[in-house]
Amino acid sequence: MGILTRWLSKTPPAVAQVVVPLPPPAMVWRADATLPIPDWEGVGAALPADADDRTRHAFWACAAREWLRELGAQLGSAYTIEASDHFLMLSALPARTAGVTLGVCERMRHRILRLLDGIARTSGHGPHVVVVFDDDDAYYRYIDHYYADGGEYAQSSGMFLSYGYGHFVFRADHVASMEPIIAHELTHCLLTHLPLPAWLNEGIAVNVEKKLAPAYVDPRHASIDRRERVAKRAAFWNATTIQSFWSGKSYLAAGDGSALSYELGEDLVALMSREFEPFARFANAARGADAGAAAAHACFGIGLDDIVQSILGAGDWRPRPGTWRDGIEHGQFALHTLSRET
Repeated sequence: MGILTRWLSKTPPAVAQVVVPLPPPAMVWRADATLPIPDWEGVGAALPADADDRTRHAFWACAAREWLRELGAQLGSAYTIEASDHFLMLSALPARTAGVTLGVCERMRHRILRLLDGIARTSGHGPHVVVVFDDDDAYYRYIDHYYADGGEYAQSSGMFLSYGYGHFVFRADHVASMEPIIAHELTHCLLTHLPLPAWLNEGIAVNVEKKLAPAYVDPRHASIDRRERVAKRAAFWNATTIQSFWSGKSYLAAGDGSALSYELGEDLVALMSREFEPFARFANAARGADAGAAAAHACFGIGLDDIVQSILGAGDWRPRPGTWRDGIEHGQFALHTLSRET
């Protein structure tokens, strides 16, 4: 399904200017869904293998509109589709609020691409899709389709769903504070082309979120006694738990494990990105299979364990992939960990 994660093409026309050179795609719907969710492999089968970039963009843009039109019809008559140069949004928001939200999306996209120049990029075809649910029940009913066997998930204000045609989903009651959510989720979207380890994926997104939406950073975090934070880290991190961090499993852990993983990933990226050029090389070379260990040696000349030691102190911090029962795959990580409250 990864090849069907559709993004904006490298040089796309604005959505409003698309001239479709093919008949509208025949939509194929998931039979197991209670809301209209396309079977993207079935939809994509109608696209000629030799289609050029413009044709591919037009095809997926049209497919996205058909999808949102059907979804909106099921959600209620108040839902409408709005478009900007790079985004297509389905919501029941007032027209002015919808326009402001799309404006935030466009600005964040531009700023993330500039901030992460050489790391983040647009790829694929079709506009970025945003769905804003006016009703919490509909929101959770929708995202339930993306969890195997109706898996459990935390309450959330928004997330990026990386399966099929990758798209963003938000709850309307969080629109007023959507900037950090958009910054966070859009960063993940623009990193989709890289097979990043979970800690690096999340660490970059949290740092970008705080850089681009500083007004929303919770001041209580800074006021937490440093000794308390150090004590929590010392009690949790050891030679065993650090392996769950490198594999990505600790991000899904109950209790303090998830929060401490976000914190460690954020701190590692902040430290490693002080010099951007070697960090950009590292981000492009890092692979989830070894948590980025080989890339760290190649780009920084030291191991990940050495870098962690500067944060956690002395310890056995080296990634040991042979001890991991399973790693967190890129798409699985994006789905589950981004369901946290942002």
